[in-house]
Amino acid sequence: MSEEQGVSTANDIKRSYDPENLMSEEDFYKEKTDDVVKTRGVTRIEAVKSSSSRTYLWIFGLSIFLTAWVATLDNSTTYNYQPYATSSFGRHSMLSTLTIANSVISAVCKPFIAKIADFTSRPTTYIVVIVLYVIGFIVTACSPNISAYVIGSVFISIGQSGIDLMNSIVVGDMISLKWRSFMLSILAMPYLVTTWVSGYIVEQIVATNWRWGYGMFTIITPVALIPAVMIMYWLDHKANSQNKIPIGSDPFLEKKRTVAESQKSSFKAWCALIEEALIEIDAIGLLLIGFGFSLILLPCSLYPYAVGGWSNPSMIAMEVVGGVLIIMYVIYEIWIAPFPLLPKRVLFNRTFICCVIIDFIYQLGGYFPLLYFTSYTMVVLDLSTQDWVYFSNTVTMGLCFFGIVWGIVFRIFHRYKVFQVVGICIKLIGMGLYVKAGTYAESPGIGVLIAGLIITSFGDAANVMGTQIAAQAAVPHQDMAATISVLSLYSSIGAAIGTAITAAIWNSKMPGALLKYVPDATKATEFFESVSDIHAEPWGSANRLGAIKAYQEVNHVLFCMGVGVSSIMLIGVVFQSNFYLGDQQNCVEGEQKESYQVNEDGSKKSILDKIADFFNKPLY
Repeated sequence: MSEEQGVSTANDIKRSYDPENLMSEEDFYKEKTDDVVKTRGVTRIEAVKSSSSRTYLWIFGLSIFLTAWVATLDNSTTYNYQPYATSSFGRHSMLSTLTIANSVISAVCKPFIAKIADFTSRPTTYIVVIVLYVIGFIVTACSPNISAYVIGSVFISIGQSGIDLMNSIVVGDMISLKWRSFMLSILAMPYLVTTWVSGYIVEQIVATNWRWGYGMFTIITPVALIPAVMIMYWLDHKANSQNKIPIGSDPFLEKKRTVAESQKSSFKAWCALIEEALIEIDAIGLLLIGFGFSLILLPCSLYPYAVGGWSNPSMIAMEVVGGVLIIMYVIYEIWIAPFPLLPKRVLFNRTFICCVIIDFIYQLGGYFPLLYFTSYTMVVLDLSTQDWVYFSNTVTMGLCFFGIVWGIVFRIFHRYKVFQVVGICIKLIGMGLYVKAGTYAESPGIGVLIAGLIITSFGDAANVMGTQIAAQAAVPHQDMAATISVLSLYSSIGAAIGTAITAAIWNSKMPGALLKYVPDATKATEFFESVSDIHAEPWGSANRLGAIKAYQEVNHVLFCMGVGVSSIMLIGVVFQSNFYLGDQQNCVEGEQKESYQVNEDGSKKSILDKIADFFNKPLY
């Protein structure tokens, strides 16, 4: 490789290697980011970007924004139907099981979706997730029992996750680092409107039938997404007609073309091609980790319904089999998988490791106070259904608004690390207000809770934006989609673990607390299964006051756990690299590589520069 490419001297090697790789220099030679082979989906989207005018790209961006708008309306409303839906089946406590199932399945599907986007194209992948999305809403709207409702919800979560993932991938494809955080926050901006509209929608839907809330999206979503898909296909076709797409860069496509053009092509040959594609997306590894974590986490919320609880053989069997599958997954990924979920250049990337830790802890600690927070506020506050929906969306609205603010800050200062540290500290202060609210014997009032939500969302926005941009800046474009999906995978696993732990505490403590404080024992049993029954009790009645005391007692424990666990995020941020956010797509590929040689003019480094250098070096 020439000197211009920056690896001909030892110093150049050091500068390319130090910031983001834990590999030895010998391994670094073997897996240079400059030699990454790009798949079809990546080459096609790069061709679209290079061959499209600014006008076309603006039209493309507006179509993606329309897609995000519908997705936010869905997320703002359908989540609030869950308490009513589960209560209508007499299984409100199954809310945790539903959340775990959705978290695990939607997380495991993301790497699959990312691989589909890389090996086919971005618009083709949009079509796949739209189909799953609509199927889920149809099943959920027509569900005759809790089992059908859960199955439909799983399909919905796959569709929702797929749309959110594809929107993030496309923004990463098309937008430079300095604007990327801002544009990602713009995709979430519709929440600032749908938060207020959703309260009215939910109130009207619940007054009629919660099923209509799901059914209407079987029409709205496909209609809204068709323009984006058509525009992407048109831009893709336009780039292809200009010979901008180098098919030969993708070995898989060359084999596909060989099979298609060969006179010996047969059904057997195409089956072999499909088999190879499944190997390349690491289907076995994804299935192992998906089933493994599902079997480990689901018993944590299912055990109250099993005869004998944890002593039930089925509970023990699920935990054992799940543990074995996780061990098999680790062995398979390290020693057997021809194409592991992540290549070495990502798997041993210091910034990526730190981002995984941060997002995992963020979700784990966040679900302790927030899993049953909507049920908590429905009980301890005297709110109408519409006001309760507004209150429930406070965190989401705060994240979206403050995300735009932090996106502008990142654009101005071209850095993110210090703002993440500040954000986490602010978040811990806000969570401290939750703990304070949990100490009240009766209703804590809306003031302390709303203040805690706003402060927490302000800090969370800085952390979420910083982690996303750091992970994308640390990897080549070819690995960006997989990195986003895997980061989300481990984030969702953290959420699932947090949900399982929270559900176990809830199911073990809440029935006893209700029996302890609610005068009517029959009502206490009913209250555990249906939070809407508590909300129907007159404000100030003995049963309502007893339920408030029970919820205060149990949730105070969860609030304290959330503060303690969330503080661990500071460790990950400290050791995360602080890339310069400029005009590049990433900071590690080709001429986009960032040198960490501070004061290259030879001037003496300050103490602050030396401290920054220390934390920007690898962990060895």
